[in-house]
Amino acid sequence: MRIRAKHYLVALSLLAFTALPVWAHTDTAELTVLHQATVAGKTLKAGTYKLEVQPNKTQMKVVNAETSKTVADVPVHWIQVQKAPSNTEVIMSQHHVSEVEFSGKTQAVRIG
Repeated sequence: MRIRAKHYLVALSLLAFTALPVWAHTDTAELTVLHQATVAGKTLKAGTYKLEVQPNKTQMKVVNAETSKTVADVPVHWIQVQKAPSNTEVIMSQHHVSEVEFSGKTQAVRIG
């Protein structure tokens, strides 16, 4: 009886560990700001940032890459792009981050 319980415990542990990466997946882009920029009305000073969003979520974290601190949580909505880009791209217009397209994916996020 004890041996069976150990087998079940091992099986459940393996199942939990194999499912963990699915739950923990985050799409990430790196943004280097040379001067001042904005994302959803929030000002970003010069520096390097990580833009992190989980699939189908409506908030994107803007994290200072140097300090690992979240500097903003901004609203996003998911859109379809016609062709999956070969590299992750941060789309900017007039120093404003407007969209993030992820490498190999036909889904992107639009800010706001």
